[in-house]
Amino acid sequence: MPIRAIVATAAILACAIPAAAQTSSHAGDAIPLSYAHVALNSADPTATTSRRLTYRGGLIIQSPDNRFGGLSGLLVSKDGSEMVAVSDSGYWFSAQLDYRDGNLDGVSRAYLAPLLDAEGKSVADSKRRGDAESLARLPDGRLIVGFERNHRVEAYDFDATGMISLPTPVPISPDLKNAVNNKGLEAIETLPDGSLIALTEGSYDAQGYIKGWRVSGNASTPVALRRSPPFDLTDTALLPSGDLLTLERRFSLIGGVGAQLRLIESASLNGNGPLDGDIIYRSTAGHTIDNMEGLAVRTAADGATLLYVVSDDNFNPLQRTLLLMFELMPPADQDPADQDPADQDPADQDNASAD
Repeated sequence: MPIRAIVATAAILACAIPAAAQTSSHAGDAIPLSYAHVALNSADPTATTSRRLTYRGGLIIQSPDNRFGGLSGLLVSKDGSEMVAVSDSGYWFSAQLDYRDGNLDGVSRAYLAPLLDAEGKSVADSKRRGDAESLARLPDGRLIVGFERNHRVEAYDFDATGMISLPTPVPISPDLKNAVNNKGLEAIETLPDGSLIALTEGSYDAQGYIKGWRVSGNASTPVALRRSPPFDLTDTALLPSGDLLTLERRFSLIGGVGAQLRLIESASLNGNGPLDGDIIYRSTAGHTIDNMEGLAVRTAADGATLLYVVSDDNFNPLQRTLLLMFELMPPADQDPADQDPADQDPADQDNASAD
């Protein structure tokens, strides 16, 4: 895929956006962005498939605005035209997504603003208050954001008031306050029956499973997720089938970063055992990857299931904000080695043995 960078200054963005949009419910600051296309596999730019995923385009996104980065939760509109994300530094981020021949081709019209507390004050002034890690939509249309450190979930009427929306608390469980400081709520999703599933990154129950909760109204039931070493949970998203995808990442100083997706069948969501599922994607050497933290799913007009994955650059100049799009293919006969979760790259093996 050819590399192309498009740089937009704030002035150009202001000219390009109608006045009504500039005073819309977004109420955020228009920020300049640049992007470049990236291949799925830097070692083989023609490669487009990996297990059950077909690559449909990817971008490296940059901005000179030093508030941009740390994207940790992601939603994409039903028509794919807009993304909304939250950052672990306490900011909303939204942008228009552009396509060519159905593939992700660019990003434009970007806005950024701090998340607010119930008194209208920014939570971006404190890592403890502003560490937003997960993002989902409630059945009533409000967006919910999960925070760690100061463990909580807040609901925002984003469609009505956008980035100036004031939150209302969403009860999860009294046990949430006991989550590990920097290993709290990492993934939250609305299930087909309207209940929520909320999962931590690295807070464990007595059996050693990742701790979570199923929430319906004011009732909360413990949920457990089996960890897949050396990977840790970073997000979840619901498939049209009702199955749940988990996004997971690994990191070590020797092996670097890696990512995988697990598919948890809908039937098991109502069971009593720990959640687990088949690995439908795992990055290998050469794959374009970073600290993948946000996952979103939508259905295209032609019925294709599209997955979007975004990375948290940790505001580190050695890392990148990546936005990748994949199409989830139906199960098919594959080479047995490709189906085996043990087909890791050496870095995975080293981390798994050390975990």
